[in-house]
Order: sequence, then C-alpha cells, then structure tokens
Amino acid sequence: MLTRLYIDNFRCLVNFELRPARKQLILGRNGSGKTSFLDALLFLRQFAVEGRSFEHFLILSQRTRWLDRPEQTFEIEAELSGGSYAYRLVIEPFGDPPRPRVQSETVHFDGKPIFEFKTGEVHLYNDQFEHKVAYDFDPNRSALATIMQRRDNQTLSRFKQWLGTLYCFRINPFGMAARADGENLFPNVDLSNFASWYRHLIQADPRQNADMLDSLRESLDGFSFLQLEPAGENVRLLAAEFAQEDGRISKFSFNELSDGQRCLICLYTILHFVLAKGSTVILDEPDNFLSLREIQPWLMAVADSVEDGHGQIIVISHHPEFINQWAPKSGVQFARDGLGPVRVEQFRGDPDSCLSASELVARGWERE
Repeated sequence: MLTRLYIDNFRCLVNFELRPARKQLILGRNGSGKTSFLDALLFLRQFAVEGRSFEHFLILSQRTRWLDRPEQTFEIEAELSGGSYAYRLVIEPFGDPPRPRVQSETVHFDGKPIFEFKTGEVHLYNDQFEHKVAYDFDPNRSALATIMQRRDNQTLSRFKQWLGTLYCFRINPFGMAARADGENLFPNVDLSNFASWYRHLIQADPRQNADMLDSLRESLDGFSFLQLEPAGENVRLLAAEFAQEDGRISKFSFNELSDGQRCLICLYTILHFVLAKGSTVILDEPDNFLSLREIQPWLMAVADSVEDGHGQIIVISHHPEFINQWAPKSGVQFARDGLGPVRVEQFRGDPDSCLSASELVARGWERE
C-alpha cells in the first residue's frame, strides 16, 4: 500500500508530505490542494508506468508561482509483500526556451538501489542488488516505464506492477460512451473510456464480473445485467438490462442511463475489479450525482473490503455521509493560509460536541 507521498514545487504543494492510512478521507476547502494532490499522482502513473513523455504534460508551467526554484521533486513510498520501496523523480529545466528533463529517477528497496537513471544514464541492479547494466537513455521520458520483467529483476518488477495498480479517478458521466472499439488496459481518470476498460476487465476476470453484477442488482433498482453486444468488426456496445414489474426486460445503451446509474456502475466496478485485488485507489468526489440511499451501500462495502485487507482507498469528499463515518478516525484536512503552501492536519473535530462531524465542517469549527 501507499505509505508516503512527497511533492515539492508543484502548484500549491511545497515540501508537501502525506502518509495515508489504508482507509483515508481527505477534507479541505476549495483551493486547498486536493485536486493538485490527485493530479500529481496521476502524472506519476502516466509518466512512470504508461511511458508518456514530457510532451504530454505542461509540467514546468505547474511549478509553484511564488518559488524561485527550478527543480520539481516527487517521491512515493510503498509497503509491499517483502519490504519497503521508495521511488524518487526530480525534474529540471534545460535549454532556451526551457524544456523539462529527468535530472534523476530512482527506486530503492529497503534502502538499497535497484534502479537509477541520472544525467541521461540508466543503471540496473539484479535481485541481489548487484550492478549489472548501464546505458544511455532519453531524459524526456521515464526510464522505469521501459523496464521489462526478467528473472533477475523481480524486486523492481514487483514495484512497477504495484505502481500500475495505483488508480486515480475523477468520475464524469458526461464523457462516457457505450462504444468499445477494443480493450483498454488503463482507465482514463474520468472513466470516459469505461466501456473499453470494462471490456478488458471481464475478459481478464469473469469471476469478479459476477460479483459486481450481484452487487448492482442489490443497489440499482430493477437492474438485471450488463453486457457488451457486437456492433461491427471488433466493436462492442455496452448495454444494461432492467426488469420491469411485469417481468418484461428493457435494454438501454450505457449512454442512455442516468448520470447516477453510470456513476454507480463505475463505483462497483472499482470495488470489485480494483480494490478487491489489493490495489490503491484515489477517488475525487465519488458521491457526485448519487443520492444518500445509493452511496451508502457502496460506502459500507468499500469499508468492509479495506478492513478485510483488500486494497487501499483514499477519498476526497465533502459528502456528509463520508465525513460522519470516516472523518473521526480516518480523516485528514488540507489547509492553507491565504495562497501559501498546503499543510496536512489530522481531523480533530470535537468528541464532546453534540454536533456530527459533517455539521462541524459545515460551520467551519472542525479546526477550532
């Protein structure tokens, strides 16, 4: 699981450090850095796992405005079976006009180097921490993203596989379509490619699909089935079936469903295909478009899954139900003084107050 995140010189995140629990709620007023936190993690995944080059990111323009510091630093630490990993990426500008390049990119396991990329040169180590290979590489990209699994680099491969299962979501039903032209291994942050991602998931693990459909039948009124129907060569259309009171079945294209129905299907997909497999999930406002009656069963199922040791979930939310259930024991607050850097504070609340945690937040008393 993710145990530490450090970010420096990225938007309002300066010497920022978060040590998340297995179940974590992040609170904070507008402009407190919650979105920047998620975007930083999303950048690291796309850069170091998916292999996107700096051309896909306006990373230098996202340096902290009030700092006169050229380098940007990102660090991730994780506890996996067998030990502790630490990933560090430092980005620097070069040339005129300035362009970003990797100053250094490293991975350590229990304090020992297993991967190093510095000043354009990669150094690889085997599972016995012996230096084996050195070669030049393009500093416009992550060298880690290009490393393939071999028999002598299982320690490094384990970390890269985990980093690939660190998912960031900001669900937006408006961008979702029913058409799946193929299988997408990686979901978009807004799940606009949900149909193609779901097509990949059910091929990879049909057992989890059965569990997910059972959960949806309990939570979504009248829901019966979700399927991908042929619509041309290698093209599928995602459709949902609903049973009427007289027993008749009505079928709807995925984009014909309500915003809330699409969001709920996405959330249960994340629960059964991602969290259940031990992944780390960061969700930004998952309660949007959903009523209390709809979010409550999912919230309880997520808590049960995490408490049973399945995965890690970090939720950014203002929803009263999230705040009341998670804030007292699992809540942290992002706070800023004016336009200064973000600080992480434990949610304090008031155990002697007759007000709920959400009522304290609504009144602005949670930090007093």
